[in-house]
Amino acid sequence: MGSPGMTVQPRFRGARASTWARPEMRQAGSFCRMDNGLDVAAQAAAGVRKRVERFEAPQGLDGASLAPAYAFQDAYVAAVGLPVAGYKLAVNGAPQMAHFGVSEPVSGRLFAGELYENDAVLHKSRFQEIAVEPELAAVMGAGVADLSGPVDRAAAMEAIDCFRPAIELIDQRGIPMPKVELAQAIALNVFNAGIVLGAGRIEPGELDLDGLEVTLDLDGARVAEARGAAPQHPGDAVAWLIGHLAARGLRLIPGMVVMCGTHLPLRALAPETGRVEVTMGGLGRVGFTLAE
Repeated sequence: MGSPGMTVQPRFRGARASTWARPEMRQAGSFCRMDNGLDVAAQAAAGVRKRVERFEAPQGLDGASLAPAYAFQDAYVAAVGLPVAGYKLAVNGAPQMAHFGVSEPVSGRLFAGELYENDAVLHKSRFQEIAVEPELAAVMGAGVADLSGPVDRAAAMEAIDCFRPAIELIDQRGIPMPKVELAQAIALNVFNAGIVLGAGRIEPGELDLDGLEVTLDLDGARVAEARGAAPQHPGDAVAWLIGHLAARGLRLIPGMVVMCGTHLPLRALAPETGRVEVTMGGLGRVGFTLAE
């Protein structure tokens, strides 16, 4: 899970921000306006993100509907002021949905300037409490421009240009995951702090989801691995997102990246961790280095 704000441009060496994060990906005029109190709170949260401080969980978002949480997220993203380069799904596995008592996933935005290419060097000063999740990243193709409402898996897969191995960066900024309310996580953009994209890519028809073996190494030591552990089929993930965004007056555009959910449990990194490496079967490896 992760979060945005008008952040100082991340510093990195030996890699560049992904070329998928293009300024024209900004979606204007789509942010819900809220009452002044929530709007002020969203702006304050964006300021906290920029200063790399600890979050205070937004209050007053509980209820049967998650609409207020997404309205907060809209205002938060507007206050961050960065172009949207894609979206992430969270809580899209059956155990996670059961834990939160929901029947569908939730979503957050990815920001241009926070999509990093393989082997990026990221400075620890960017994060309060970094955690990682290995995921499939779906890069949207030209066909997604024709999709604006509910679609099925087949249509979603047709709209995907390729899959790439990826690591989501998550920074909860002091909010404990076991105690967080789902609405609070949504409001703070599900704690997204960027993604790292591997160089490998495959076409949608080449994906062997059941046989996909995923490993996670920290400083050269294997700490987790799984096979066939996707939280849901990535075509279903993208299909859900297209319908979800349409209901909010938003849509995917070609070149956007969709993070399709983690294949391994969220892994918090120890302060001394320096190297993170993930492999995803035939898609190859993706990794990054943390520097002081």
